[in-house]
Amino acid sequence: MKIIIKFFAIALLISFVACKKDAKDPEPEPTPVTPAPTTGTLKLEFEHMVDTLPLDFVQSYVNANLDTFKISTLKYYISNVVLTKTDNSTFVEANSYHLVDVASPVSTILNIANVPVGSYKSLSFTLGVDSARNNSGAQTGDLDPAKGMFWTWTSGYIMFKLEGSSPQSGSTGKGLTYHIGGFGGVNKTQRNFNFNFASTTSNITGSNSPMIHLSVDLNEFFKNPTTINVATQFFQMSTGVNAKTYADNYADMISFEHVHN
Repeated sequence: MKIIIKFFAIALLISFVACKKDAKDPEPEPTPVTPAPTTGTLKLEFEHMVDTLPLDFVQSYVNANLDTFKISTLKYYISNVVLTKTDNSTFVEANSYHLVDVASPVSTILNIANVPVGSYKSLSFTLGVDSARNNSGAQTGDLDPAKGMFWTWTSGYIMFKLEGSSPQSGSTGKGLTYHIGGFGGVNKTQRNFNFNFASTTSNITGSNSPMIHLSVDLNEFFKNPTTINVATQFFQMSTGVNAKTYADNYADMISFEHVHN
């Protein structure tokens, strides 16, 4: 009898050990893999200067005609931003209309979102608002008439607005007023800018926000191809050939400086 009991005890022990061996710890849950980002944000920084001096609303400057002047208001539109990769494919920003207002420093840095990951070699954009939006009447966002940059349905948007003063101004109050608009025909005032980054690229990785630094020289507005004499050219607030003259002057106002990756 003792032998039988021992036999069953040993059998039970073997069975228990076997069960323990068969019992496995649960497999650990796999660590979720976060997919690599496919897009990122690019910043465009507009630094405003008068020749080599930073633009300041309390400072006096001298233009090419040797007129002394101050600036109190500076606004303009940047639109239709396009970035070109090193493989020549392009990214076109959707709904691309930005109002730069020097009185609001945050507006001088444009955030271009949803840019595909990659290396970019060049940038283009328009100063002004295209004919399509001008022909659609007043818009919203940065194109809202409340921004003070819209005339009427027929005259459209003010592309560029500069106001200030000069002792040499022919105005009774010595003011300077330049509201430049006109979106079609030979006197249109939109101007296109194209910048190649030369040996540098702007690299979007999804985890960074590179910045393209652009310089805006306001003294270019007063010269080349036409030197402005504020004694007689102190006021512009309509479309036409005179507006085109000022637009031709600001056509080389913006230049590429460098890229911060």
